Amino acid sequence: MLLSQAAHRLSAPDLLEILQASDWGPLRDRMHRLLAKLDSCDFSLKMDITSANGSPLVQTFGSLPSAMLQLLSNPPGDKSDPIQQHLARSRLPLNWQVEQVCKLCDGALYPLLKSMGITQGMSVAIHSKNAVSRLDFYGNAVVPNAFSISAQADALLLGVHLQEAAELLWRKVAQGQEPLLSTRELECLRWSADGKTSSEIGLILGISQRTVYFHLKNVATKLGVYSTRHAISRAVMMGIIKPDN
Repeated sequence: MLLSQAAHRLSAPDLLEILQASDWGPLRDRMHRLLAKLDSCDFSLKMDITSANGSPLVQTFGSLPSAMLQLLSNPPGDKSDPIQQHLARSRLPLNWQVEQVCKLCDGALYPLLKSMGITQGMSVAIHSKNAVSRLDFYGNAVVPNAFSISAQADALLLGVHLQEAAELLWRKVAQGQEPLLSTRELECLRWSADGKTSSEIGLILGISQRTVYFHLKNVATKLGVYSTRHAISRAVMMGIIKPDN
């Protein structure tokens, strides 16, 4: 049963447990133990990730049934979701009631939540270097009330730690992926980020200036940008090169 009031605030050991989870199962179990502290009974996390090869990926995780998490991963073409609209423009937590949201949008997720006995939710947008996430906490109070201010603050704090833990686990799986940039493309990009001109890069690498232009153009295309300057910024954001390279 959902507790009507959180008995304790999140502690440093609570957050450390989240970061130290060795796999998805332990992470889910540790999250589930903390839900009552946020007046919640279930949670879901949807991460929109820019992978190392530049392609967008969606990773979903939570305590909901897998079919419902799949709905989060591949939502219908419904643009009227007021929760998603709020999260697109604000990082402040949003309290909502399932009954009201069911009347405002046509997606299948909220009616399914209602069928599970979920009556209310709190959603938070979490941003990191490589991902933008939607974190939802669900409550089953008989008489829905807005989540408390302390629960909202804890949700933001827990969300940052949860996303970091989830990204770490995701990267373990993604390590075997083929690198986005070739060795030569990466060399050209790194020297360009270090302030070298195309002519200087050519001399350093023993290739023509035209070949340097070719590699940097390929880099920009692969990263979905239009200039070397933007390619450097995007590569830093994606973790392909370090800011001081």
